[in-house]
Amino acid sequence: MARAVCGVPLSFVVAVGLTGQLAAQTTGEVDREYSIKGAFLYNFGRYVQWPDTALPKDGPPFVIGVLGTDPFGAVLDEIAVAAKVDGHPVAAKRFATLAEYTPCHILFLAAATDAQVKAAAIQRLRNAPVLLVGEEPGMAQRGAVVNFYVEQNKVRFEINIETARQQQLKVSSKLLSLAKIVGSQ
Repeated sequence: MARAVCGVPLSFVVAVGLTGQLAAQTTGEVDREYSIKGAFLYNFGRYVQWPDTALPKDGPPFVIGVLGTDPFGAVLDEIAVAAKVDGHPVAAKRFATLAEYTPCHILFLAAATDAQVKAAAIQRLRNAPVLLVGEEPGMAQRGAVVNFYVEQNKVRFEINIETARQQQLKVSSKLLSLAKIVGSQ
C-alpha cells in the first residue's frame, strides 16, 4: 500500500512536487502556481472516474484542455509526454474560443477568459462527463466541478460533488478528503 503524507497519497505529493520542479527548471517563465495547478489537473485524472462511454478502455488519449489564454506555458505538455491516466496517454489541448472546443476529460477555465465565455462553457457542458476546473471565487458554485484558490500561499481546491454527480463523474474519497466541499452534500 502506498504511504501517505498527512493523509495525502505519497504518489500525489511526489507528482505535484516533481512536476513543479521540472517546470521551474525547464521553462523559467512559468509561475510556480501554474506548475502546481498543472500537476493537480493530471492527478485529478487519476482520482476521478469517468463513465466508460467517456473513457473507454482502449480509446483515445486522456485529454486535458484549456479554454482561453493558457497560463500553464509548457507545463501541461511536459506532463503529457510522460504521463498516463488509467492506461491512456495524456494529451494537452488549447482552445482560444468555445467554438474551437473538442471533447476533453478535463477542461480548465482560465481566469483571464471572458466571464460570458466561461458561463457558456459551463452551460454547454452541464450534463457532459467533463471535469470543469476553474480558478476564481464562486466557480464551483456556478457550475465548475473543481475550483482552485490560494490560501496561506498554498494552492488549494474545492469540489462541488453535486455538479460532479450531474456530470457522471465519481470523485474518490482520497481526493475529497483534500478538498473543501461546496454545494449540496
